[in-house]
Amino acid sequence: MGVGFARETRLILALVIAATEPALAAPLIAATEACLAADSWPTWSSDGLEAYRAALLARHHVVQTFPRTGKRGRPRRPRLVAHPRLRYGQVVKQRDARHHIVAVRTRGVFGAPPLTDIRTVYLERQNGTLRHDNRRLTRKTLAFSKALTGLRGQLTTYQAYANLCRPHRGLAQRVDQRVRGRTWRRWAPRTPAMAAGIADHVWSLRELMTLRIYINY
Repeated sequence: MGVGFARETRLILALVIAATEPALAAPLIAATEACLAADSWPTWSSDGLEAYRAALLARHHVVQTFPRTGKRGRPRRPRLVAHPRLRYGQVVKQRDARHHIVAVRTRGVFGAPPLTDIRTVYLERQNGTLRHDNRRLTRKTLAFSKALTGLRGQLTTYQAYANLCRPHRGLAQRVDQRVRGRTWRRWAPRTPAMAAGIADHVWSLRELMTLRIYINY
């Protein structure tokens, strides 16, 4: 399973299910970009898997051609290079023989000047919370999903709840508002949807589950 995540707002943009990480790289990037504004070029970050680099290059590239030199032999073939506005970096973890992390380093893959602020810690924290909240994702138990349809429905519901209903402590806004007497309200809770400008209040679970959605065919 892959997660498209906006670090600044903690918003879950996309959830894609696949058997292997290389199989979900391209669909995950496409689903994430479908949530972005037009002509938006975010800074992408991931682990050191090559599949994300290949998927980004396949979607955002230009063809580089080489002029003829006049010398004998076959001319150089055109090649695909990353779009000048594409920015992507990786967080590479080095493990020992017992699979313990012994070193973490970052590397810029696409983009100039070289990327320096590359982090996946917020996404990893979100993945841990997601697994903790969903018994269908718990390893080595009888609660795991037996059908893809049930798992997809569960994750879609969780995505809506996490974005609209659950306030995130890291997004709380300082207000310093007097409630009554000597009681002050220091912080106002905010959800990822509020931080992204999608919602103006914290949704209740009842409000989410009773929302009517009309689709025009």
